[in-house]
Amino acid sequence: MLSLAYDVITATVAATMAGNEFAVAAFVHPQFHRLSEDSHAKLASPLARILGKWMPLWYALALVLMLGAVYQHRPATSTPGLLITLAATLWALTIVFTIIMLVPINNRIAAMNVDRPYSGWQLDRKRWDRLHRIRVALLALAVILLLTGLLRSSGRA
Repeated sequence: MLSLAYDVITATVAATMAGNEFAVAAFVHPQFHRLSEDSHAKLASPLARILGKWMPLWYALALVLMLGAVYQHRPATSTPGLLITLAATLWALTIVFTIIMLVPINNRIAAMNVDRPYSGWQLDRKRWDRLHRIRVALLALAVILLLTGLLRSSGRA
């Protein structure tokens, strides 16, 4: 029973993280781009600050939980263990991708003066959105691998 509860918590944390990132890509940012430049800047900067503060914790929690699931569903040579290991590996690579490619852009936008945005900030936003779509695809794949591994381990798939 404890194993099932752990799996549910792991899946919930990872899936809600991926879902949140999908919502940003599919709904939030497209609406921001429809706003005037002034309004867009006034929303983008504080949102970048708050998400930049809390998302690393959420990403790390999901990875730690996945690593626990890797251990719980070992060996990694079994189909469930391999799928969960691949999910955790992909999640970790997504974190590295995020730190290298997305965080520097996010930090510039978070720190900008919204009354006098820096030159090229909108290009930064568009580049961030393109890179973010890659991140969303990686997270979705990781969640699919995780869920498939957990279901196979429980005998449900």
